[in-house]
Amino acid sequence: MIFGDVQLQPEDDAVRLQSLGFPLTKSGNRGSPKFLQPCVAHDGCQCRIYAERPKYCCDFDCLLLKNVQASRLGIQAARRIITDARKRADQVRSLLRQLGDTDETLPLASRFRRCTQRLERSGFDEVTADPYAELTVAIHRLNRIIAEAFYPGCGAGGERV
Repeated sequence: MIFGDVQLQPEDDAVRLQSLGFPLTKSGNRGSPKFLQPCVAHDGCQCRIYAERPKYCCDFDCLLLKNVQASRLGIQAARRIITDARKRADQVRSLLRQLGDTDETLPLASRFRRCTQRLERSGFDEVTADPYAELTVAIHRLNRIIAEAFYPGCGAGGERV
């Protein structure tokens, strides 16, 4: 996932999305409903509610797709980038699990922050120091590929994974 959440647009049917299993939250007192990533409708490599997906999902094309459509990048090169990004995300998930964070319902960025806070409170030891160092590098590498290949509008320090 390249976003932490998806903000619903006025034309989205929040009640219908909730009935499809989306746990909606509001950002702030007056914010529109949103749902966290990973998306509950994502099933492997496809969307279970594609015909009824939120407007933002309909409208968004990642930079990688745009580059393929404009013939600036070949399909095989794009597939290699996707494979690399998936491997990087899998490595982050694996390291988070190794460090005790097994909640797959939250975005990787949220899990990383929570893991960091927990480890900073409890202190690092022989068991956690090396995996945490690997996790920090893995998150950085994942964020770099997302920023460079998928979503350059998310600059340094922005919310990604």
